[in-house]
Amino acid sequence: MTMTIKSITFLDQLYPFGIFSISDPSIDIFDSTESFEIAKILNSLDNNKVYVLSFELVISWSLYDEDNPTITLSKPILITKNSNSKIISEFLLERISLAVDSYYLDDDLFKSFDNLEGPGIIVKYKEIKLF
Repeated sequence: MTMTIKSITFLDQLYPFGIFSISDPSIDIFDSTESFEIAKILNSLDNNKVYVLSFELVISWSLYDEDNPTITLSKPILITKNSNSKIISEFLLERISLAVDSYYLDDDLFKSFDNLEGPGIIVKYKEIKLF
């Protein structure tokens, strides 16, 4: 399995039997699922390095506490500076939609992303050594 910028590559596709813990990740907060949010992170990455990235859905910032549960939107994915922000953004939208359906969340969740007290996404990422 190799990484490509044309699709999402999951960490477990390269390490199918590994258990991973990411300590001290960089953290960013998304108030929307637009590709410019992803592009900001991608532009901050170093060339020729691979990063592992995870997404957590926060239903309401007004109720959020870091000790409370969040919804993990997918298995960790791998990204590089050259990853396609539009593909990642579309993936993120699909995962949020699946979470809404799976956990019987309000369909209007998408409409309230611009609201400061509404939902958001915690993005955690860190460089990973693959080889």
